[in-house]
Amino acid sequence: MKSVLIQGATGSIGSSALSVLAEQRGEFRVTGLAARSRQNELLDLARIWKPKSLALNDAHDETALRRESESLGVDSVFIGEDAALRQAAGTEYDVLLNAMVGGAGIAATLSALDRGKSVALANKETLVAAGDLVMESAKRNNAQLLPIDSEHSAILQCLAGESWSGIRTLWLTTSGGPFWGRRQSELHDVTPEQALKHPTWVMGAKITIDSATLFNKGLEVIEACKLFGVDPAAVKVIRHRESVIHSMVEFTDGSFKAQLSNPDMRLPILYALSHPNRVVSGLVASSPSDWSALHFDEVSFQDFPCLRLAYDALDRGGTIPCAMSAADEVAVQAFLEKRISFTAIPEIIENTMNTVTNRSADSLENILLSDAEARQAAHSLCRTHEIVAGDLKCS
Repeated sequence: MKSVLIQGATGSIGSSALSVLAEQRGEFRVTGLAARSRQNELLDLARIWKPKSLALNDAHDETALRRESESLGVDSVFIGEDAALRQAAGTEYDVLLNAMVGGAGIAATLSALDRGKSVALANKETLVAAGDLVMESAKRNNAQLLPIDSEHSAILQCLAGESWSGIRTLWLTTSGGPFWGRRQSELHDVTPEQALKHPTWVMGAKITIDSATLFNKGLEVIEACKLFGVDPAAVKVIRHRESVIHSMVEFTDGSFKAQLSNPDMRLPILYALSHPNRVVSGLVASSPSDWSALHFDEVSFQDFPCLRLAYDALDRGGTIPCAMSAADEVAVQAFLEKRISFTAIPEIIENTMNTVTNRSADSLENILLSDAEARQAAHSLCRTHEIVAGDLKCS
């Protein structure tokens, strides 16, 4: 039986993962749970899953957390900004499921890989900001890094039994988000409420906004290059509005493989946790007769500048991808708070990329330094892009 440490347990991916484990209790057990700030929700989960450890970055009542944890039989409680890192480094588990949001997941992932632990990764920023470090650690310690993104999971499944030297193109699919067909110039007055209405997936606010700008797809391009060792020119994005094909691999002989299913994050989570085996599951039912026709459209860099910025970051290398990711976190939060317009998001990201120092990404110290510099620059740029009172119903 595999023991699983779930970091980001109170978020959408964490909730999906726990529903998978609830069905597969004979295959897995939860040995630890972590969250950023939702103390009551974390304790509610602890009452159900009886983990050996808990971690919380921001506890609103540390005394109550420790007292309740002790009554539940929790052996270790980690509190503070580095709580997830200390939990990943100091507790026992077979698989770390990293579903944390933002750069906070990088150190925990590296710690787990350095210990030779498998990591099921839903934290995009880990590979974007520290991809070379992460992949080198996985190789050095003979540890598995298994993607939870539906797109990368699909590619991994398509490559099973194949020679990676036979890859011509990795095709990442996207639904196109809620604003497909509208020009960038038409989106200035888009509200957070409109941008949060994703046509396919139910996700957290940050990743939903990233899906509307296609920034998330840009992150996935960078992830694919790091995970599968391919050049940026070998990774392409195609719009597939039905979200049935989760990605495709085109081989050098002209053949394609694709992974298909009804959209449900529990499938890639289950595949990552059970890899290299498959387990019997009734969580997701799919029937080809329900899919009807499948459609594809080219994606325009002009309409989705955040996607262009990802390729630019790959081309520039170093810590520019890290700066890009950090700037997006700041800009998206400012948009959600109705302080900047939707179309200001790519402007702030690009200006940040052009402002910060491009360092070598060969150490976590450099990566964290660039992350901090980019956030400072992005906060300053957000102030210069603040919308006037009344826009986006801003008070």
